[in-house]
Amino acid sequence: MARAVKKSWDTGLIDIGHDCYAYIQSGGLNVSNAGLIVGPDSCLVIDTLYVKPMTQAFQRSIAKVTKKPVGQIVCTHHHADHTLGLNYFPRHIPIIAHRYMRERMIETGLDLAHYRRVNPEHARHLRGLKQHLPTQTYDGAMVLYLGKRRVELHNLGHTHSKGDTMVYLPKEKILYSGDFCFNFVTPATFDAHIGNWIKQARLVLKTFPLKTVVPGHGPVSDRRVLEDMADYLSLVQRGARKQFKAGTPAKRAAKEIKLGVYADWMKPDRVEQAVMKLYNEFRGKADKGISLDAAKGG
Repeated sequence: MARAVKKSWDTGLIDIGHDCYAYIQSGGLNVSNAGLIVGPDSCLVIDTLYVKPMTQAFQRSIAKVTKKPVGQIVCTHHHADHTLGLNYFPRHIPIIAHRYMRERMIETGLDLAHYRRVNPEHARHLRGLKQHLPTQTYDGAMVLYLGKRRVELHNLGHTHSKGDTMVYLPKEKILYSGDFCFNFVTPATFDAHIGNWIKQARLVLKTFPLKTVVPGHGPVSDRRVLEDMADYLSLVQRGARKQFKAGTPAKRAAKEIKLGVYADWMKPDRVEQAVMKLYNEFRGKADKGISLDAAKGG
């Protein structure tokens, strides 16, 4: 059963224990989260947010809890709301990501004009920025160590995007999920493989001991956010398949799906991009994405 929907949450750095932190933001389109793990000599940052004011607020929050330098940055995927903040970190810091994330950054490029259109409130901060590509990539999985602390990087194939990374601390049972999880926010699916996303979410629930989940969007949660993600995507998949078999056009089909409690999540209209994406999957074109314009900005 889905949880009661939380409508608002505070922006700021949250101590989740074990020298681990979640930087949570409230708001709408392209307002994402980030993470911080403090090691004995340096810190690991997970994602860098979107525009300058967001990233600098995150950096000020880091400075309040530690004087240790940022030694590494892990990017969970290539979308601009998680990577444009790289413009405001020193260039010498290694940037770690899955190799498909780097490839997707190169394939998609950086259309700042698009982001100015969909986020006019940030337009002045969306000029003169560059893509900063990962400097170190991996396949499958990778392990980092901060002193004796084990930090695992996992790619579970094409889920929210082709190059997703989840950051997992097995001893602490903390998962920084990136956009593999959205909490009380309807997931963006324009770049996804929804069928595999459902499968892998259920696999993570079975195989990863979890106490704390830091989602890519929304407040800090626990394993229930994964349950909700799998259930929401499954609900939409079932509804879309029924409409697809009936020959209903995707945009009209999206209006026929009863979302129940999920209709109260932020940006429920994203069901339309999910149905369009699922129609591609049903046609055997799972790798075909939905354009940002067709997805109404993301």
